[in-house]
Amino acid sequence: MNYIKEAENILWYYNDLYRSVENMNREIAKIVSRQSPSTLNAISLEPTGVRGSGDADDNTYNLMFKIKTLMDNLNTTMTELSKVDQMLDDISQEPGCELYGQVLREWYIVRTPKEEIASNIGYSHKSTIYRLKDRAIKKFAVRHFGLEVMKVI
Repeated sequence: MNYIKEAENILWYYNDLYRSVENMNREIAKIVSRQSPSTLNAISLEPTGVRGSGDADDNTYNLMFKIKTLMDNLNTTMTELSKVDQMLDDISQEPGCELYGQVLREWYIVRTPKEEIASNIGYSHKSTIYRLKDRAIKKFAVRHFGLEVMKVI
């Protein structure tokens, strides 16, 4: 496994994960609003006194399963986003690593041009920003994947 590439992918797709949270929230709201009770008019009852049929039960179970799946995916995605945010904040707290979180956010998440990143952090050469990014992504990968990364970097 290429841990550095995996770490880069996590950061590169951060915005897409954030948008997926918004989409899942919208989908859950849509399902709930479509299925909520509407104003009651005349209700016809079957001879048993119970309205509906077995098909309604299947539809209800399918909707419940869909909502549960969406909620599970939503919670997992939000946990991962929170974990990434926390790691970016944490690595910036260590001596000598103060710029790591900012560089990784601008490089992968915001996708700021490299010259602008260098200017934002007070560096004059673009090559320096590449070295800083390489050190920062290695540190992020170790934080995210653990000991195995140390063996390959």
